[in-house]
Amino acid sequence: MKTITMELRGNVTEISKPGKQEPSEQLGTAKTRRDILKMGGALAASTFALPAILTACGATSSVNKTLQVYWSTGHMYKTYTQVAQKFEQDHPGWKVNVEPYQWSDMRTKLLSGFAAHRVPDLVEVQRDWVQEFALDGDLLSLDANLKVDGKKLNYPDDWQPYAVNHNQINGVTYGIQLHLTCPLIFYNKDMFAKAGVTQPPKTWDEFLAAAQALTHDNVYGFAADSTVWPWLLQNNVSYYDPVKREVPMATPDTYQALQFITDLIHKYKVSPAPVSLTDATNSQQLFSAQRIAMYYTGPWDIAPIMSGSPNLHWGIAQALTAKSQKTTTNGTSLVIPKDAKNAEMAWELFQTYLSLETELAVTKEGLMTMPRKSWAASPQVKSESRIAPFGVGLAYAEPETLTLDLTGQSGAIENLFKTALGDIIYNQHPVPATMQQFVTAANKLAQKGGKS
Repeated sequence: MKTITMELRGNVTEISKPGKQEPSEQLGTAKTRRDILKMGGALAASTFALPAILTACGATSSVNKTLQVYWSTGHMYKTYTQVAQKFEQDHPGWKVNVEPYQWSDMRTKLLSGFAAHRVPDLVEVQRDWVQEFALDGDLLSLDANLKVDGKKLNYPDDWQPYAVNHNQINGVTYGIQLHLTCPLIFYNKDMFAKAGVTQPPKTWDEFLAAAQALTHDNVYGFAADSTVWPWLLQNNVSYYDPVKREVPMATPDTYQALQFITDLIHKYKVSPAPVSLTDATNSQQLFSAQRIAMYYTGPWDIAPIMSGSPNLHWGIAQALTAKSQKTTTNGTSLVIPKDAKNAEMAWELFQTYLSLETELAVTKEGLMTMPRKSWAASPQVKSESRIAPFGVGLAYAEPETLTLDLTGQSGAIENLFKTALGDIIYNQHPVPATMQQFVTAANKLAQKGGKS
């Protein structure tokens, strides 16, 4: 009987999917490790049953070993398919089996696999999973590999520094950034011209004046949604203080930023109330329909706007400045599970996914933004008006949860913050009292974690 091998599922490309996932990825409620352990590892066992059955009848194929790869469904670019195919050509006898998953499904499968010590060889993971999984001892340290190949990769020197830090614990590297995104201000040039607004705003005061000038006849100057961290970071608000082991958000700077966002909706009425704080899709739809003139978003919305509203005259401006010019950041990383059966070969494939050549090809194909400094400086990126602004913005972006993730309680604390944010934005609860209540509850969790 011939061996049946799993075929590479990398021939599906849907440019709009990465962007549609990103905002909800950041705000969705994730399954906890305890939830998965209650499942008794049944899912992990079934995960690897199929390949075992397929290869149990003996082998006449030249394929001797398979690299098992988990990948985001929204990032199944043809470029990555070609990377895997080239790897197979360069390594006879090896097959790359890429399994695409929605993030929630992947998380479930990974956690059950960690519990059962049955894991893939290489995984694309969300931004905040690296530290979480590493803290629990589920990821392979990449330091030995980087000692040999780091110079060839130009790692870490060619990566944005915060993207390096967010993949480390106590200086040990457990992941390397694959994609890197940040929200900037998308704006309608025709609406600006009609309202007499000559350039995108740079400060909060300029922003409010522009939003007021752009609001009229059921058309709004801005759409306030789940993207609140650019505002908080611009006012120098921190999510977590690792020295004091507390959430330092019961401060005047926090109150000012959240009150400003709330006032855009309820006081100045330059923004409609967001439909949901877990889904920013409606903002893109309002922008494409020319119902709003500005909103914060990232590269994930470029393709939907271009395909759905090809005649829209729009641009991308940098993030605003209050006390600082900042914006938040998101993205994905590559990791190798500690129990991977083929870690050495996984590292060989790992490096190819991270090359500058691959980054630029994925940007051309899917309008994805990347962590390398040389990517931002490349002529290809600088010449693309829809991508070049992100090459600038990623240099001053920062992940708001960088130190919070080290507590092991970031998911629970973020859920508390979403509840507080909903009370403030929807119900107009007093900002100071609501945030003080949030901080009290969050600090109990932070003290409970304390893994840093």
